[in-house]
Amino acid sequence: MVDEGAVTNVLDGSEVAMSVVLSLAGAGPARVLAGASQLAELTAALHAYTEAEHHPWAMRWARGLETDRDRGDASGQSTTSASALTPALRHRVREWAPLWASYRARYLLPLSAAGDRTLAEELADIESLPLPLFAELTGYAIRGGNSGSPLNRVLHDAGQRAGLLAATERRSTARAELARRLLDGPDALRADLLDLLTGIALALEPDLTRAERAINAQLPKLRKSMEHDGPGRTLAGLDPSASYRDEPPRVVFDKFHHGIVNVATTPVLVVPSAFGHPHLLVKHEPGFAAVVQYPLLVEGDDQPGYAVVHRRLEVLCDPGRQRIARAIAREPLTPSELADRGGMSLPQVSRHLARLREAGLVTVERDGRRAYYQLNLERVRRIGDDLLTALFH
Repeated sequence: MVDEGAVTNVLDGSEVAMSVVLSLAGAGPARVLAGASQLAELTAALHAYTEAEHHPWAMRWARGLETDRDRGDASGQSTTSASALTPALRHRVREWAPLWASYRARYLLPLSAAGDRTLAEELADIESLPLPLFAELTGYAIRGGNSGSPLNRVLHDAGQRAGLLAATERRSTARAELARRLLDGPDALRADLLDLLTGIALALEPDLTRAERAINAQLPKLRKSMEHDGPGRTLAGLDPSASYRDEPPRVVFDKFHHGIVNVATTPVLVVPSAFGHPHLLVKHEPGFAAVVQYPLLVEGDDQPGYAVVHRRLEVLCDPGRQRIARAIAREPLTPSELADRGGMSLPQVSRHLARLREAGLVTVERDGRRAYYQLNLERVRRIGDDLLTALFH
């Protein structure tokens, strides 16, 4: 299910194995567009809510959705988010969660490269999909991917129906139940889904409005960067997992699956997301535009990639650097003071400090000729969260 075209022969083995490649050869700048998608942001919020363990920043927000609106503290002030979900709506959101899990249903992102459309227009696109295509795309999402057996005739082919049911039963009861509902009544299932998305959008309106403001503030900067630096370098700058490469021009995203998109024949829509943090999503299926949904940076977040997190873990494994880290966690110290306290020579301390500094784990302040080193407590504290973020990119 990838659009390889004539670009496969120019990619090296590492790119083909574990990455998504956007080949820009022969593609003009107009083939990569920037825009907003209310539907994509809504389903990004639903993903963050149902899989909050992958979105540490969203845990408090998700808990707030499950609190009554009128609950207050002793002063009578509201203590919750402006939004809230009723128990019945929360149940339905989790019931449908496979559609916005790690493999999101294709129609829950823009189907064309035309961004900045209303939610009603995007929902109308889902409603107008031919029923066999809607069933196929829904089946892939419920199953958890499109890399297995095709589901293009799942409504009528006994083998495809049996395969979908068997695959979903191996995953979970919720997935198997959705699969049975799809096969028994695809029209009714689609109507129920559209009703649910409309209801959730209404319930989350204050949160989605705030997200929309943040996205709209980002779009002019994104478009200016694409015009000034070019689409390739702009895309590569959106995420630590991405890189831009020449000869031929292409953007490589380090992902846990293989995909090649020939941008000369398949347009790309780049969509910022306030709720998508920390994941960058690249969605590409034949017959539709490719979509890159990238997270807006959380304030103070440098989003280190896996290589950076791995280096920080490796640096802290050394017993000598652990002793130094313990000392400068409490107060800033000079290398000479660390050598005296740690029973090491000054050259040993200097080498350890250099490794800690290269990994971004210490800060340095100078007072005349003296340099005082202190542990960057926030970066050390975040190593666990950063590792989880890198693993889920």
